[in-house]
Amino acid sequence: MDSSLLIFAVLLSNGDEAFILDFIFRRDTDERIPYTESGLDYLPLEVCERFVSKQWHFSPVIFQNNQVHREIHIDAVLPILSETEAGAGGFGRVWKTCLDADCQKLVQVHGKKEVIIARKELEKGASGFSERAILDLVQTLKHPNIVEFLGSYSYSGSFNLLFPLATMDLKTFLYQGDHSRMEAHKVYSNVYGLADALSHIHDFSLQDGQVAISKIGYHHDLRPANILVDLDRSVFMISDFGLSRMKGDEQTSKTRLRGGQDDYLGPESFDYSTWVNGDVGRPLDVWAFACILSEVATFMAGKDVAIFRVKRKATHPGLIPSSDHAFHLNSKVRPAVEDWLVELVIEPKDSLVVQLVSQSKRMMNPHPHRRPKISELVPNLKLLAISSTASAVERSFRSHSFVYAQGPQSRAPILYLLESKRFQAWRSVFDNLHQAVRLELKGDILLHLTELYDALNRGHEDNLGSSLEGLPSDLLCIIDNLCKSLPETSLGEFQGKWIQNVCALEDIDTLQEIRAMAMPERYRLVGVGAAMKHMSMAISKSIQYGETSRYLDFGIIEVDPAPFPLVDKSKTMGFVTNDGVRQAVLVEWKVYDASWKGHETRLKKVMDDLANLLDTNVTPRAGVVQHRVPNCLGYFHEPHHFRFGFVYAVPGHVSANRPQLLSLNGFLDLMRQQEEEVEQPDLGDEFLLAKDLASCLLAVHQAGWLHKNLSSHHILIFCQDQKSAGRHLKFAVLSGFNDSRPEASSFTLGPRADHNLFRHPDYLPDVPFRKTFDYYGLGIVLLELGLCRTISELRESHFDVPGGEAFRLKLLESYVPQLGPIMGARYREAVDFCLNAERMLAAERERFGNEDGIQELFRQKVVDSLALCIA
Repeated sequence: MDSSLLIFAVLLSNGDEAFILDFIFRRDTDERIPYTESGLDYLPLEVCERFVSKQWHFSPVIFQNNQVHREIHIDAVLPILSETEAGAGGFGRVWKTCLDADCQKLVQVHGKKEVIIARKELEKGASGFSERAILDLVQTLKHPNIVEFLGSYSYSGSFNLLFPLATMDLKTFLYQGDHSRMEAHKVYSNVYGLADALSHIHDFSLQDGQVAISKIGYHHDLRPANILVDLDRSVFMISDFGLSRMKGDEQTSKTRLRGGQDDYLGPESFDYSTWVNGDVGRPLDVWAFACILSEVATFMAGKDVAIFRVKRKATHPGLIPSSDHAFHLNSKVRPAVEDWLVELVIEPKDSLVVQLVSQSKRMMNPHPHRRPKISELVPNLKLLAISSTASAVERSFRSHSFVYAQGPQSRAPILYLLESKRFQAWRSVFDNLHQAVRLELKGDILLHLTELYDALNRGHEDNLGSSLEGLPSDLLCIIDNLCKSLPETSLGEFQGKWIQNVCALEDIDTLQEIRAMAMPERYRLVGVGAAMKHMSMAISKSIQYGETSRYLDFGIIEVDPAPFPLVDKSKTMGFVTNDGVRQAVLVEWKVYDASWKGHETRLKKVMDDLANLLDTNVTPRAGVVQHRVPNCLGYFHEPHHFRFGFVYAVPGHVSANRPQLLSLNGFLDLMRQQEEEVEQPDLGDEFLLAKDLASCLLAVHQAGWLHKNLSSHHILIFCQDQKSAGRHLKFAVLSGFNDSRPEASSFTLGPRADHNLFRHPDYLPDVPFRKTFDYYGLGIVLLELGLCRTISELRESHFDVPGGEAFRLKLLESYVPQLGPIMGARYREAVDFCLNAERMLAAERERFGNEDGIQELFRQKVVDSLALCIA
């Protein structure tokens, strides 16, 4: 009986309930409603007529989504509770329609009794099937910037199209000028989205099973009033496809314009001399989009779009002179438009407006065949949206209040800081990529950035869960995805930028917090860099780190009196006895000026910090720095000799009780003098040492530190005897850091070692040391290593050449080219860069800005290139 309840209700309402048995006998059910009179011929005529008339009151129309066009009976009851007119035009009217939620399946509702949609009612007798066909096709694109089509029906002689209700149209949005309604980056994203949607309409394609369908499409009624704005979702949507068409690939998009005059139509749309519509194609949409873009640029620049319209007013001469607010006049861009666009780029409120105006002007060509295809504009607008959204993310990081911090001991604030620096590194690398590479990166960059912005601006109560690090898990995942999108060749640059960004922090307390915190693996290298920068700042300010002095009791130090002829006098070997254990050590002397006598306390503080920097237990290291820089155990003082002795552990590969010590400079001399008796190093070992020295220097610079005395005298080889030194070359370590200083440091401990041939000619007494001077020293070392000749030997061969700059040029002219046949082109070019870096920086300072630019080039030209040298 349940299946006949509606039938019984209709009969009961009419007082004809006695006839229910006639329906049951024939097994007629509610599914057959609506009935016709002929279908109820077994009932008395009066009963039949009453039933057919009353049944509509008990079976209202149910609107379904994705339903074929529906012809609704004139007597049917529509589920419309109320409606108000929202707009009107030549096509008909648009209604804001309130539906009974139970009588529709157009949109999902949760506990609501009413649903509000937009109903477009065409003029009586007008057919909407062509527009419906276009809407059905574009719905297959599932593009967020194309209005969603809910369905259509005919009722009482009118064709109706149903859509979700938008907040307003773009015309209203722009003319109101309220920037608080939508963030700037979302406007740029929507501009890109509209262009992308239009591109898909122009070159429509659909895969239907095994069949590929492609068509040429156009809109031909593109204007702000036909672009809907949904403020709840922050999205612009192309709508009103009444003049749109889809044609086969073999056809042209050219057609006689079917609409009337409009401000956004191009010069080709109407011939004012004959008062006749012109033939138009897809370029008409490009012109219209250019006009819309100029108004969006006006909005973004903080200017009044209504004033822009007033300034455009002009009269077309011709058969019947007429005035309008179009963007063209006499088949040219209207002068008022050109003047306005020029004004927009003069100190704009939004810096990206300049690029938006540039794209608009590119499209606004009076000649249709000279306009770019909309698909050619999409990549530029996408990059514009990416740039704007990335800037919004950076602003969010800066203003973040760390709402996820769980009390004063939480790591979240510091981790947010590290993630912000990671994002800045990603953006820096991304912006440096070629445009074509940026557009081909894996993953949807704009989507990732939008999600990241939303994650940063989501309230604490909306947190989707935290990672082990204490940050929102989706935030970490999104930044991970951005970083993974970078090319493999850029990952080293990205890691270096991240470390560099963290090391650029000037708050010593923050650096100390980063250094002291036990952090997840992802932050290990950054934490190492922060620790090094912390120590460099501590030294800069002569601040002692920690409570325990690094001073060693001279009584436990035994300096080896035997000389080591193949190393300079600033280094010797010795032994440290601690808890009865005697250990071989390296001692590196640092002489200070006699004027410091009597100020030993201040000196010891400085020495403590230098020792802390070189102690892995205090300042952790990563990468090549771990094994290329010896570990400092502390220092002792010989005041009568005005010097400190820095004590270093001997590398673990040396097993001799009294290991031999020689510098790379001494080893090269030894090879020249006793070539047949000394083992020659393998070429692969030379490459390994070269690339590790370059990587080590890069790490030092990233921490804000300068070596300041890089030479082959400070590259030390520990071995059992001199003849086996070549075998141990690959284990050589970089020393001489006790002569180093942080950048911008002003203190001095006395004269530096006299290794002038490793110093750049421009490094004069009153000239501050800079990174390029370290590059020069490294270049000389690599030149020596590659040629197996010391720089002193090369200088002795050219006493006729003045020193300084003239000798540098001689090296570049006569010796660097010799590296190619011996070490390969990559090695040669790396040395060439090191010797030329200072000149490059001086010649192109605007290009490189500060030294960060040349440092990145050093990473590419030297560190990365040497990493590819193998043998």
